[in-house]
Amino acid sequence: MATIDELKELMLGIGIDADTVNAVDPATALAIYNFDSLDWPIFIIAVEKRYAIVISDSDSLKLKTLNDFIHLLNENI
Repeated sequence: MATIDELKELMLGIGIDADTVNAVDPATALAIYNFDSLDWPIFIIAVEKRYAIVISDSDSLKLKTLNDFIHLLNENI
């Protein structure tokens, strides 16, 4: 089972500022926190590697919040 804390650790691992990561509300769109178009694919790849899954392009378009990631991951791991 994936957790919000694990996802936040991945965010830190890809270079997202610790203050930003700590401020993230799991129900709020990551774009609000300046999670930009460069961060997004790197985060997707980090999630795929950590959880040994493949996130399709269509699924990645649906992922807006950390809660969205948790829902997808807990359905697939």
